[in-house]
Amino acid sequence: MAGAAAAAVRERPGGEEPVARGRTAATLAPAAAADAGRPGRHLVLKPSGTAPPRAESADAPGEPPRARALRIIAECQARYRAVRDYTCTFFKRERIDGRLVPEQILAMKVRTQPRSIYVKFRQPSPGREAIYIAGQNGGKVLAHDVGLNKLLAGTLWLEPTCGRAMQDCRHPITEAGIGPLLETLKTRWSRPWDPAESVVFRADQPVGPRLCTLIETTHPRPRPDLMFYRVRVFIDNQLGLPIRFEAYDWPQAAGSETKLVEEYTYADLRLNVGLEDRDFDVSNAEYAFGRF
Repeated sequence: MAGAAAAAVRERPGGEEPVARGRTAATLAPAAAADAGRPGRHLVLKPSGTAPPRAESADAPGEPPRARALRIIAECQARYRAVRDYTCTFFKRERIDGRLVPEQILAMKVRTQPRSIYVKFRQPSPGREAIYIAGQNGGKVLAHDVGLNKLLAGTLWLEPTCGRAMQDCRHPITEAGIGPLLETLKTRWSRPWDPAESVVFRADQPVGPRLCTLIETTHPRPRPDLMFYRVRVFIDNQLGLPIRFEAYDWPQAAGSETKLVEEYTYADLRLNVGLEDRDFDVSNAEYAFGRF
């Protein structure tokens, strides 16, 4: 995933102070330095509810780094199978058509069976909502905008990959969440690797008050089956699940900056809180579908 010199470039985790609860959305925005290849401002993460069992992940003597990375992801997937649902504040930034779009902040609810997702925007367009349930509603995303757009259009039934549903998004809502992230990591890291590619581990990396194991992969030479030059995955040491993902594009020249392409953080993560059908129902009185 640009020359041998570029392969030696390494980003350091940001040293910003954790964001306190109750701060405004503006204060949660990652630092501009994140676009230069360093993670943005760390966010507060507070797990609660019933967590999946924490399996041990002791290092195996002589284990190759790539095998270790795959093993850790497999252990994460095993723990995730004990997750019935979760809620979180989802922070994301993505580069679309060469432009890093403004950070999006969403309240998110996820149920694993049937796969169900509810999101409500806090930034931008506060109040915008969307629901997707696998196998229901004809495979459509039910969504509504805010303001005049909502008045004119009401609740929309959208194909997950249509232009309106994908506005300022690199991935459809069907691919959102921790489960699909783990599956993508497993698939990508299971492919053949070039000897020049590397896997680096860093222990006790902070994401807010949470300590994580950082897995950083670097692919110095682009290939058709590779999406990114560098990927950084932060595995929460207590939960054994990924709570932050960063991906960077190849540098234009050896030693030059790497540009952030995708950045996702699952903050205030609460596992197995007992979500019900009403949490994914447009008629829920707490939601604003179909009402002005």
